[in-house]
Amino acid sequence: MENNPPKEPSFFKKASKGNILKIGYVVFVTLVITIAFIITIRLYYDTAETMVSLFEKRDETIQNALNAATSDLREVAQLKEQFGMIANIKESYLYIFKTYSAYNYTFSGFFTFFSVLSGILGFLVLKGGWDNTKNYYLKATFIGVFFCSTLFGILPNVFATKDNIKNNLAKYNYYSGLQLDIYELINDNHGYIKRNTKGSIDTLNLKIADITKGIKENQTLHFEIHIDKVPTDIQPLQ
Repeated sequence: MENNPPKEPSFFKKASKGNILKIGYVVFVTLVITIAFIITIRLYYDTAETMVSLFEKRDETIQNALNAATSDLREVAQLKEQFGMIANIKESYLYIFKTYSAYNYTFSGFFTFFSVLSGILGFLVLKGGWDNTKNYYLKATFIGVFFCSTLFGILPNVFATKDNIKNNLAKYNYYSGLQLDIYELINDNHGYIKRNTKGSIDTLNLKIADITKGIKENQTLHFEIHIDKVPTDIQPLQ
């Protein structure tokens, strides 16, 4: 005689199916938010690159003017080397500037969106009371939205996005100023090369030394993180 396995009660089948749907819902929403976050960062990064391209066009114009200088003086060759060195350094600051800009605007946009949505869902949940609200999807969405609004509100402070954007852009502008100084010297706006005396060339070398000193003293990249900005007493239903 065959022993058939006991049939699973339909109650457990329904419960299992319900749990799968709930888990699937959470996974789906998490995936949608993640994809939206990645796409938004990409869009803002492209916008930052467009703005940076305007800076680079200006630098390219100056670079072309320097390439046209045909002086055989050792000092002119040294100035050209300094200009190229600074151009490479500036790339690092531009990269960090673009990255932080993209994340800063994304954090701000998502924080605004989820804060508004959290307020609406919070009203719906609290109107009937948390314990009296039987709709799992409403409660789960509220918790997820509240978490996102809190997270995207905290991250700009933790990663100090505004300070990092400002500081790296300031460094970029500082080095752009040095490049303009180099352009003036190669273009001989002060007549050091034209006079070509021992005194004028010595003055030119002092200017070159000052530029070298400026390069050495200002190469620090700004990449600050303030982990102490993470709050430890978040209470969504006060």
